[in-house]
Amino acid sequence: MLESSSHFLKSFRLKRYIGFLLISLALLITPFIRIDGAHLFLISFEHKQLHFLGKIFSAEELQVMPFMVILLFIGIFFITTSLGRVWCGWACPQTFLRVLYRDVIETKIFKLHKKITNKQESPKNTPSYKVRKVLSVLLFAPVVAGLMMLFFFYFIAPEDFFMYLKNPSDHPIAMGFWLFSTAVVLFDIVVVAERFCIYLCPYARVQSVLYDNDTLNPIYDEKRGGALYDNQGRLFPLPPKKRSPENECVNCLHCVQVCPTHIDIRKGLQLECINCLECVDACTITMAKFNRPSLIQWSSTNAINTRQKVCLVRLKTIAYLGVIAIVIALLAITSFKKERMLLDINRNSDLYELRSSGYVDNDYVFLFHNTDNKDHEFYFKILGQKDIQIKKPLNPIAIKAGQKIKAVVILRKPLKSNATAYKNAKDALIPITIQAYSADDENITIERESVFIAPSED
Repeated sequence: MLESSSHFLKSFRLKRYIGFLLISLALLITPFIRIDGAHLFLISFEHKQLHFLGKIFSAEELQVMPFMVILLFIGIFFITTSLGRVWCGWACPQTFLRVLYRDVIETKIFKLHKKITNKQESPKNTPSYKVRKVLSVLLFAPVVAGLMMLFFFYFIAPEDFFMYLKNPSDHPIAMGFWLFSTAVVLFDIVVVAERFCIYLCPYARVQSVLYDNDTLNPIYDEKRGGALYDNQGRLFPLPPKKRSPENECVNCLHCVQVCPTHIDIRKGLQLECINCLECVDACTITMAKFNRPSLIQWSSTNAINTRQKVCLVRLKTIAYLGVIAIVIALLAITSFKKERMLLDINRNSDLYELRSSGYVDNDYVFLFHNTDNKDHEFYFKILGQKDIQIKKPLNPIAIKAGQKIKAVVILRKPLKSNATAYKNAKDALIPITIQAYSADDENITIERESVFIAPSED
């Protein structure tokens, strides 16, 4: 329906295509961006790690995840309240893949549809049509496989995934999930199509709760165009122009033909509308022939009724922005407070061991975890207890990036008398503070509390 280059350059369709391109480029580049060896964003189930902004969080330190989930949902609420279901029409993978398959492959390449602007055509039952349909699916299949590979890059590092491809039999689960997800998405885009948006998408079900009269939507201006449906949703027998010459709608049905979810936007706000704004473009071209603005505007109910500008800044949106700012601040603080070393201390089940040489030993198991993306040598010391010495180990422990190592640790304390003098003595619990640190990086340090048990010398 975009009949000239001037119309196309001003259309929402072009803006959507540019949006699809920018989002696709961002999603394509992100998995390959690395900062000091860490990915910009990666959720690795294999390594039990989260990579975020160049930092690596292990499974034991996923304190950033709640803030990321909260930010996701609050962000969706804010966008929906302000711009309506714009995610569906401008950023959703379902919509993008349908545009790619239906408009580019089916229509432009294989001519299964006469033009992009008529999405209501029924499939033909001719041999030529069936052959071209099969060819379109065969062409689209590797595209889906590549896009699903890109999706997997956010859960399996690209360098690991490419290694899996060289030996797929060694990684049947990962390869199986990839092929299965490719088949599911291919079936969804080719067969289910927009029925997913209409019947299955959960986002469509919650949008009505988030809308208000200032939310942006494609809205038909009944005051100018005239009503086509009564209050019960029944179509009037006569088109608007025949009922009154003042009504501007010529009932060309271009807005209906171009709609991917097969609705008539002139009926009012509907659950199936995905805010693709194809109907706005179609009506803009038709009304331009009469030197009139489009009867369908991307506007709000209040703006249409009052002939005022859309009110995007209001109490609800300000509240959402405030919450988003707080969550982003907490996410940033949590990310920058990440510990580059984790230490877990467990005492041996035995209380202590008395040595005939006049010492008491306590055994511990230290679990060192190097959460940094570099190799380090770790050691530790006892704070505030000068008489408690480290018997074992005597040298720093080398730990590779992301590696966990258990170390048996023996702490020793001298006694005032021989060991035999303490056989019937009560036990004394001595609180100790253990400071672990990197021998090659003074910025990596951590403290843990524990106890040293010895016979009471009182």
